[in-house]
Amino acid sequence: MLQRNSDLPYVIPDEPVSRPAEGWQYPTVDLREMGRILRRRYKMAVLPAFALLGLAVIYLLLTTTLYTATSTVLVDPRRANVVESNQSVLSNFGTDDATIESQTLLIQSVAILMRVVSKLKLTEDTEFTPKPGLLDPIKALFRSSGPSDGASPEDAAKSRSVDILQKRMKVTRQGTTFLVDIAVSSQSPQKAATIANAIADAYFDEQVRAKYDATRIAANWLNGQIDDLKSRVVASEKAVEDYRSANNLMVSQGVTLNDQQLTDLNNKLIAARVQTAEARAKYEQVQDIAKSGGDPGGINAAISSEMITKLRTQYADIAKNEADLSSKYGARHPLVANVRAQRRDTQRLINEEIKRILESTKHDYDVARSREASLTQSLDKLQGVSTSSGQAQVRLRELQREAEANRTQYESYLARSKETTAQESLEMPDSRIVTKASTPIRPSSPKTMLILGLAVMLGLGAGTVLAFLADYLDGRVKTIEQAEAIAGVPALAAVPLIGARELARLARRGRNALGRYDPKARGLLPPALQPPLTRYAIDEPGTFFAEAIRSVRLALQRTMRSQPVKVVQVTSALDSEGKTTLAINLAQSLAMLGIRTLLIDGDLRNPQVTRALCPRADAGLLEVAIGQAAPERAILVDPSTGLSILPSTPIKEVEFITELMFSDRIVDVLDYFRHRYELIVIDSPPLVPLVDGRALAELADRIILALAWDQTPGEVLSHAMDLLSPVRDRVMGTVLTRVDLSRLQFYDYYRSSAYLKPYGAASLHAGAAR
Repeated sequence: MLQRNSDLPYVIPDEPVSRPAEGWQYPTVDLREMGRILRRRYKMAVLPAFALLGLAVIYLLLTTTLYTATSTVLVDPRRANVVESNQSVLSNFGTDDATIESQTLLIQSVAILMRVVSKLKLTEDTEFTPKPGLLDPIKALFRSSGPSDGASPEDAAKSRSVDILQKRMKVTRQGTTFLVDIAVSSQSPQKAATIANAIADAYFDEQVRAKYDATRIAANWLNGQIDDLKSRVVASEKAVEDYRSANNLMVSQGVTLNDQQLTDLNNKLIAARVQTAEARAKYEQVQDIAKSGGDPGGINAAISSEMITKLRTQYADIAKNEADLSSKYGARHPLVANVRAQRRDTQRLINEEIKRILESTKHDYDVARSREASLTQSLDKLQGVSTSSGQAQVRLRELQREAEANRTQYESYLARSKETTAQESLEMPDSRIVTKASTPIRPSSPKTMLILGLAVMLGLGAGTVLAFLADYLDGRVKTIEQAEAIAGVPALAAVPLIGARELARLARRGRNALGRYDPKARGLLPPALQPPLTRYAIDEPGTFFAEAIRSVRLALQRTMRSQPVKVVQVTSALDSEGKTTLAINLAQSLAMLGIRTLLIDGDLRNPQVTRALCPRADAGLLEVAIGQAAPERAILVDPSTGLSILPSTPIKEVEFITELMFSDRIVDVLDYFRHRYELIVIDSPPLVPLVDGRALAELADRIILALAWDQTPGEVLSHAMDLLSPVRDRVMGTVLTRVDLSRLQFYDYYRSSAYLKPYGAASLHAGAAR
């Protein structure tokens, strides 16, 4: 049942109930709520997708089909060195990325593209000729000078073709490699391949031309420098020779004669000093032996003398023979005397040889010392000469360095000139084609599937965002819980929307009664001629509409059991929210139970109850209040339900209506009917635009607030409750009207038609209810 499950009346608490503080929780995403948002706003979600898809189709139909051909070039960082014999033909690989990027930009340069335009005569091709556009006159207003000002028509045409070609081509490097792709797009596949290959060839020609020009300029400059260097080398070498001759600085084997003599004499002096030292050592040894009385035969010269060695051997043999003969014949034997004489002669010879050696030692020492003194004197004289020529040698070495530098520079320039001259006829590009552009078989632009896919994806994404944004910004009341949260009072029921087809079916029943009806009749309209919605709850008691009316009636009956309730006001925040339909059906439902019920049309400005049930009434609330008509005469009774109705006749004086609502006359009228009816239902004006409803709220015992589902904004409901704040304790609850149960499942599934379908067969199609 579409009602709030509560047996107790709703009472506004004096103070808000304090709740224990809860810890902060991370926000969560309710996927089910997101799905419901997309389902209830699916039109908004898919509409951008269809719109973008349509634009994409139009674009694909209007855009020009292009074919792209790609030529791949290897920008080789190696350099050819064919004319150099001391290097390999190809040098090592380079790693300069800036060089590769520079070559990539060079391929797109105007100079290369101008070659291609001239070679292929693209200025005569309509594809590469600019076409007049709609915005050209506007662009001309903001251009200070024309593109061809100061240039010939031919050059201007080439420039325009180059601009179009630059837009049609794309040069990209493959990652960090040395491969560069030259992609060209054209309406013709063959033309795209031809232009791509022509750009690659023009790039190679530009490389060769640049290298040839640089080599030729370098060769000319080198030839001019060589002549000057040659004369400088000759002059510097002649200066060296002249200075050497003038200062007697002749050179032999790379050294001057003076330096060579000084070196030789110094070496001889060192050798002489060594010999003198040796001779002096020998002489001092002899002197020491002589002073000590030792055997002079022990000196090294005597020991190493061959003559002394032989004499001593002979002396030893004679002494041995003497000893043998003495032992055999005796000391006085003649043979012994002869041998002894031989021994004495031998000893004499040894002494004479030793004496000669001693005299030779002294002589050698004197000769060595004399030679050393002579060499020292010669060296001192030669060093004086060398010192006097030192400054001349410093100047000579300076002249030699200058001559050597000029000679080295001359030789380097001469060698480089020969290499450059040889390279003039052997210039090769530093790049080569890896893959020549072939004729493409499929168009590259537009990418149909990609564009359509992106259009659908972007459209769905934008639509989804719009759907969520629209739902977030939509503050209209759509659920019972939302109404309770905003108003702070219970939601009594949700009255479903009755479809137009169902209303038309009910309206057809009044065709027969229309012929029998007197248009001038002052009483109630026959039930068949009354608007279908005014009697829908009693005519169709098995529908959800009637069930919702019974829910409101049950809530009212519960309140009546516990508290004295006589006057019930049915109002709304704004106009056209279904309050009149709710008031009439609620009053009829109460009357059907046997409760003496009076329905008062309290909306004097727009008496919809009167207009629906008794449009020809001649007396009503105003006439009763001012005493022009008796209450019994103004009240009309519906015989089918027993409901009493107090209509409101049209009033032109609006100011009088406002004053009437705040006067005691309305209080008196209500007091009069309180004693004659068990319950009074007042259909009052809306609260926000008019003050009449607020005045009636002061007189009512209970107030029921009607809200149009998916129509009444939440802030309006909140404002209406603020207007009722003086009588807030009398507000019994709210009632949602015109609820589309088929759409309600996207907001509140358990109160929608999907959940209630097994319990009824009411028509739930789109329609309108008053």
